[in-house]
Amino acid sequence: MSIIPSTRYTSSLRIIHWLTVVAIIAAYILADMDEGGEHGEAAAASWHYAAGLLVLLLVVPRLLLRLFTRTPPIVPAAGAVTRVTARLVQVALYLFLIVEPILGWLQLSYAGEPLTLPWAGWSLPPLVHPDPQAKAWVGELHEAVGNVFYAIIAVHVLAALWHHFIRRDNTLKRML
Repeated sequence: MSIIPSTRYTSSLRIIHWLTVVAIIAAYILADMDEGGEHGEAAAASWHYAAGLLVLLLVVPRLLLRLFTRTPPIVPAAGAVTRVTARLVQVALYLFLIVEPILGWLQLSYAGEPLTLPWAGWSLPPLVHPDPQAKAWVGELHEAVGNVFYAIIAVHVLAALWHHFIRRDNTLKRML
């Protein structure tokens, strides 16, 4: 009896991927609500922080699963340039999934504010001592890195659609 290898990522990895997508979208929407200065901005900010923390927490099992589970093959196989480009985008995405939430937490810490979880009523400790100048610099960096992050996400989404509709391979289907 032979075992046919799966053509999809594990269900755990797919669930974590799509939870991460939802958390990133929530963080983006809530950041805009927080900047608008409208009623409820403190609540939006608190949920923005929670969404960012969720992104950071989800990257740990995601990386472990990627390290210890087999990646389903792309059928038909992609060329060398496509494989290298995909790897570079993937590494950039993982870096952003780690760096962006940490920059947000640093920004809060430099502001002297706790990272409070809205549903739990408790806070995570600051990473550094308050420093208004560092807060401003890290805040600008957090926003700039976020903008680059969204551009890389757009490349990732467009590549998945290109694979699905132009190349007609199973790249997108592996994550659905």
